[in-house]
Amino acid sequence: MRHLTRSFAEGTLRRGREVEQLLEAFEQDGRHGLRWASISPPTRSHGFTVQLHTVEDLDDTNQLTVDEYPSFHESDEEDFGQTIGETESAEEAIDLAARELGADPERWVNQGVLQDEYNDYVKQGRPLGRWQPT
Repeated sequence: MRHLTRSFAEGTLRRGREVEQLLEAFEQDGRHGLRWASISPPTRSHGFTVQLHTVEDLDDTNQLTVDEYPSFHESDEEDFGQTIGETESAEEAIDLAARELGADPERWVNQGVLQDEYNDYVKQGRPLGRWQPT
């Protein structure tokens, strides 16, 4: 089972592990990009953190994983993701990601599994738009 149910994703976050979700592929100025979301568990100074990552799709030419792809934008800040917000609970973080990013509460994956989602996206011919796994 690759995708976590909402309750499993919440439990994963409460246990201190990150979850991720491939959101969409796009083209801009002749370049292909990907957007993916992550929710990180709390640290001493922050609550659950929802981030949007926008990277250039390199066609896997160097066998990099999608989380190693360069930022689509020039800003160094974008390399680590754009913080969408912080919440007190895992439940609120999943709701925030759904509301602000259109993330599906039932399609989160454990950290490191995003590459499997990307591989499926490549097998489907790199479709533009919202990612809908088959």
